[in-house]
Amino acid sequence: MKKGYYLSISLIVVILDQFTKFFIRTNLWYGETRRIWGDFFRITYRKNPNAVFGISLGNPQVSLILTIVAFIFVCYLFVISKEKIFNVSLSFIIGGAVGNLIDRFVFRGVTDFIDIGFTHLRWFTFNVADSFVTIGIIIALISYFVESGKKDVSSSSVN
Repeated sequence: MKKGYYLSISLIVVILDQFTKFFIRTNLWYGETRRIWGDFFRITYRKNPNAVFGISLGNPQVSLILTIVAFIFVCYLFVISKEKIFNVSLSFIIGGAVGNLIDRFVFRGVTDFIDIGFTHLRWFTFNVADSFVTIGIIIALISYFVESGKKDVSSSSVN
């Protein structure tokens, strides 16, 4: 498949991410929580100036620089990769990264709103971009191990 196909996946991720964040910013007050499925799944409007899941790696500029460096590395992998599944995973990661970079540059922090957990035991609030980055990483790891397994099998069958 052509790289443009994979980039269209990234574009869809960016559009979906930015649409959901726009919806949250225009329909909820900052800090407002709405229950979707009991206490387990809630929408809570937050802004994250730090790295993924609110982890502080110093000031927001450090998080931005690290995000840009990681983004450049993923783009490099995308350019050199020939594996279809790996390219799909990188497309998810690129789309999610671009979605969050837009927030960092335009809003000086990432809009987060997906709030999952039970009572006081809650996961970090996240967004659609974070979800695609996470799914992309999982698919990339699976792709790596599947492709490694194929190479091991083909090299052992030659002997």
